[in-house]
Amino acid sequence: MSSGALTASAFSGGESTTNFRGWVIVAGIASLVLGVAAVIYDNTATIASVVFFGWLLVFAGFMQTAHAFQVRTWSGFFLYLLDGIIRVTVGALLVLYPGAGAQSITLVLSVYFIVSGVFRAIGSGVLRFPGWGWSVTAGVVAMALGLMLATQWRTAGTWFIGFAVGIDLILYGWALLMFAAAVKKLSAALG
Repeated sequence: MSSGALTASAFSGGESTTNFRGWVIVAGIASLVLGVAAVIYDNTATIASVVFFGWLLVFAGFMQTAHAFQVRTWSGFFLYLLDGIIRVTVGALLVLYPGAGAQSITLVLSVYFIVSGVFRAIGSGVLRFPGWGWSVTAGVVAMALGLMLATQWRTAGTWFIGFAVGIDLILYGWALLMFAAAVKKLSAALG
């Protein structure tokens, strides 16, 4: 199946091409704006990312702990309860000490960028959807950012998370906008 047929069949479910493109453009612009802000305010973006992740863990841990007491007759109750308590504890430590948490998250984030970049580049190259070259480029740049981060994770923990997330958001936003442009061109050719 060609990428044109694949894209054309994606709009047969009742959603108009214009509506779909509009949402893709909004998501692309939002990603670009957030990416630029994260690059400009890299230290702030790093701390905000760590604190946000910490609060997510705290919330999830409290929810899991409360749920554990609702299923206390279950044989895995104590492990489930312990997991919830660990989530709350780790989340609280990230909120209280975001600088130290940034270094740990930097190492994990470097692996994420490498793996997601590989999958994005290979998947885009195999699928060859409209505008696939931009997505491959975004994947290659994400891999490069991940490798840079992995080699400098101890010293880069305070600024690189915000910078890398910003660059990734900018490239993703650009890839979305190029996809929307390709969909417009394709729908005009098919219609």
